[in-house]
Amino acid sequence: MKNYFLLLLLSVSLLFACNSSKNDNAATDDSGKEATVKTELEKKFYKRLEGTIAGKPVVMNLQRLNDEIEGNYFYEGSWLNLSIDTLIGKDSVVLFENSFYDYYFDKDAKQNHLGLKWTGNGFKGTWSDGSGSKTFPVLLAEKYPEGSYQFTTGSYADSIKAFAGDEKSPHATIGFEYLKAVNNDNAGKWLDDQLKLISGINKGTADRATGFKKIASTYLDDYKKEIGAEKKSGPDRGYELWMNYSSNSQQSISYNQNGFVVIDFLTDAYTGGAHGNYGSTMFCLDVVNKKQMSLSDIVKIDSNSLHGLLEKNLRKQYNIKPQDQISTVLFDNFLKPNNNFYFNKNGLAFMYNPYEVASYAQGQIVVFIPFSELKTYLIPDFAKRLGIS
Repeated sequence: MKNYFLLLLLSVSLLFACNSSKNDNAATDDSGKEATVKTELEKKFYKRLEGTIAGKPVVMNLQRLNDEIEGNYFYEGSWLNLSIDTLIGKDSVVLFENSFYDYYFDKDAKQNHLGLKWTGNGFKGTWSDGSGSKTFPVLLAEKYPEGSYQFTTGSYADSIKAFAGDEKSPHATIGFEYLKAVNNDNAGKWLDDQLKLISGINKGTADRATGFKKIASTYLDDYKKEIGAEKKSGPDRGYELWMNYSSNSQQSISYNQNGFVVIDFLTDAYTGGAHGNYGSTMFCLDVVNKKQMSLSDIVKIDSNSLHGLLEKNLRKQYNIKPQDQISTVLFDNFLKPNNNFYFNKNGLAFMYNPYEVASYAQGQIVVFIPFSELKTYLIPDFAKRLGIS
């Protein structure tokens, strides 16, 4: 594995060396003089990118905060997730690629990689499969067409010891990673209010730090009372090992186009026990009509038909054979739609969090239904805005 990783870094370094040129760092202004283009990645950002991977058109959402870079992209179907592998210098990054189904099928599979170099207004680089035997060019440009929106990223964190002055005292931490709309027009203000509400902050709160501090204070006070009561209730049961509580939340963007913004609000928490828990709540925001969307804003379909499409695509995506029951993956032999849905230009997805329909070990179960299978059920206005004919 170590040799594979070193080979990957070498190949990426060579790639970036080959792609580096005077044209990557300079542009020409109206007078014909060269103007410097900043090719250093910002310390924190949200970028909406359009371009091609292996010649196929893609849309990518990428975020950076606290030296962590992650995001997603889609082209022909559902999303592929991206997370940082290696940050090389100030302008180059290697990202892991995975789908929602990779972990379920093969926990030890070698992940595909994207080696990307920032050129000042986009990325150039190479996609490589897990074995390194296949490579394809990547060309992406940062773009915000009409109906898409710009954001910045930020964070807030706090912590407390259960017992002040005790070196072995357990502690609690709470953290928030958030998005903030850049524009101050009506759309931007409405989006920013929704982002505050998603994080649990009253939309009338002008300063996010004030809202986060209030939430953190309540959480940390409750923790201190709980742990104090636990310690008084009996002898030390190794509380310093299993009472280090944590609570974190993160906002990220899954879709940003055609006047729609889809937010993935991921939360995770540990409150003792063998492991913590996590889950995503999806928020589909119609910025044009200033509303949080319901499923009826996308499709008009009876429950039996939707159930049939869910099971059909669950079987396809999780490789469940026709003769096998879906309980080989799920708790039960029936999968009903929930309210945790989201979409891109290609289809509609339903997110099921750990323990909702399957075990914790199987992670999030996501079923993606292509719009080609939902055409007769699509709400006309929604289909028109996405360009679905």
